[in-house]
Amino acid sequence: MTKIFIIAGEVSGDQLGAALMLALREKDPGIEFRGIGGSNMLRAGLTDSLFPMEDLSLMGIMEVVPKIPMLLNRIRQTVTSIRVYNPDIVITVDAPDFSFRVQKELKDQKVRAKRIHFVAPTVWAWRPERARKIAAFLDGLICLFPFEPEYFHRQGLQAVAVGHPVMKSGVREANGSLFRKAHGVPEGRKVVGLFFGSRRSEIDRLSDVVSGVARSLKNEMPDVGFVVPTLPRWEGRLKEILAAQGLEATISSDPAEKWNAFAACDAAVAVSGTVALEIAVADIPHVILYQMNNLTWAIVRRMVQTKFVHLANIMLKKRVVPEFIQDNASVDKIMPAIRSLLADSAEGALQKEAFSQVRELLVPDKSRSAAEQAADFVLSFRK
Repeated sequence: MTKIFIIAGEVSGDQLGAALMLALREKDPGIEFRGIGGSNMLRAGLTDSLFPMEDLSLMGIMEVVPKIPMLLNRIRQTVTSIRVYNPDIVITVDAPDFSFRVQKELKDQKVRAKRIHFVAPTVWAWRPERARKIAAFLDGLICLFPFEPEYFHRQGLQAVAVGHPVMKSGVREANGSLFRKAHGVPEGRKVVGLFFGSRRSEIDRLSDVVSGVARSLKNEMPDVGFVVPTLPRWEGRLKEILAAQGLEATISSDPAEKWNAFAACDAAVAVSGTVALEIAVADIPHVILYQMNNLTWAIVRRMVQTKFVHLANIMLKKRVVPEFIQDNASVDKIMPAIRSLLADSAEGALQKEAFSQVRELLVPDKSRSAAEQAADFVLSFRK
């Protein structure tokens, strides 16, 4: 029996990890999983989570610093659990600040398990020397984008591009009309998607801007509607935020109708993150915004190697989706862009044309799913 210890630190990693687990079980039903994950991985066969995955869902220097003692304890707890379990393979999914510390400690302690990481760090965006450093303690790396493996092959690390799982998620088969009908949204009404982020820190920091844009749009276009796809744990908080702005919106936290909610939107305003790529794949014209603590931003802007934040812009090497970062993330600056997208302008058409190119790049092997390719790569390390 093959034993795998798998770790995810946030919602997107939990989804990737679950898909990989299901693909692995399809190829070998006898595989046993232990590790750290959320609801998706638990449904996919994770026996239990060593501790709540949310303990690792931290981002930004000022958010992480107060939690350092807890994180160091979680690293020690995880490494100890892995040594006791004695798995054949350890897979870490995203959350690199935690994952790489665990994998490096396993290497230093000469734990026999093969060490694989899923989702390449963005060495092409910043800290290019990181490819050499992680090659020293990883055995394999699973990348999402076709341009990534070469950065790691140069350092002697086995790496494979499997494509992005969003392309097999059902997003392209979504039905916005069904969502509108189910929630009483008229077909002819313009609808704007409001994406507040998946972390509490993002919601707290950026909700005023996102809801402020919605308030301004409502003042200009009284008939405009809003759809707010979110996670169940944030639904109550977002209801409070929207009520404080005097806004009515259709809030959807049901995973089964996620993609239909996306498809019901004519345009969107999104906090930057994985969801921005999902919105692009869904063919919804949009803008993104982000703000972080000023100290974190002062450090990040000196390290970043790319001109863009949105993955669609990075992949196409040009600005397709407007980005409003840090001081530019204001209602006044965002309004002209979202107003233009709602006016059936050429801007929206240009975005959709670019999104078709992005979708092509996200499927390097059309004969197999991303999860299946990732599973084959993982099992190639099995003794």
